[in-house]
Amino acid sequence: MKSTGKTVVVFCVLGLLIILIHFKYNHICHGRLGKSMLTQRSNEVNDNAVRECRYVFLDLGSNKGVQVRKLFEPNLYPKALIIPVFDRVFGNIFERQKYACAFGFEANPRHMKRLKFIEESYKNKGFQVDFYNLAVSDRDNAIVTIFSETNFNLDWGAGILDQAINNKANMTRYKVHTVDIVKFIVETINPLKPKAVFMKMDIEGSEFLVVPHMIKNKVLCKDIITSAGIEIHKWAGKPLNMSLDMRELEHNLKQQECVPTSVIPLDDETYNMDVAINPDS
Repeated sequence: MKSTGKTVVVFCVLGLLIILIHFKYNHICHGRLGKSMLTQRSNEVNDNAVRECRYVFLDLGSNKGVQVRKLFEPNLYPKALIIPVFDRVFGNIFERQKYACAFGFEANPRHMKRLKFIEESYKNKGFQVDFYNLAVSDRDNAIVTIFSETNFNLDWGAGILDQAINNKANMTRYKVHTVDIVKFIVETINPLKPKAVFMKMDIEGSEFLVVPHMIKNKVLCKDIITSAGIEIHKWAGKPLNMSLDMRELEHNLKQQECVPTSVIPLDDETYNMDVAINPDS
């Protein structure tokens, strides 16, 4: 009887080992290992066919979320420079409110309460919005220091460099996780098969790291990102020991083996303090 009991235990252990090996093998073969929690959650949404994203707005450097609000409620921002771009890329406001999906990334955690309020309010209206407190980067799941202006109302230069922060004596520092934006686009946005994608990039110097990474991985192609407004912060080049300007960017885009993303010089700072009408009204 004792021998029989030992045999049963051995077979049970072997069975568990086989299950674990099979699970690990499937995850490796299907690329599940190494994906960030962010991407896995987004893929669950895609797999469940919850979203219909005919249009995607990728908001890199969301700050207080004003640009996303301009996408869904343009009537509140009649002088905004980005609205004609939305109209041209995505079509009329009724299409956007029904079929556009906005993904916003903001490294500064001080903005997240406001951003999550916008997200919840808009989802209650049927608008598809997600904000993430992650630093846009060329690496996934790394931890970076974000430097933030002490005076919250002047907090427009928060990022991985402190050059844009005036009051360094009382400067606030946060540890924030990064997101590899190429990985996010490939694993989360591409499966949605949108008709058009517009990317706004205002990431306070991190573009010197992110843009070359996107070009290297053939993401700045028109069939992936239709058009983009990219702000280049020249002051960030020296501390990062890197160079990048619009002429160099356009040249590098043309070297890709694809029709390049249409890059427009766009820096819409209108209504940067937002409007008095709240998103839940």
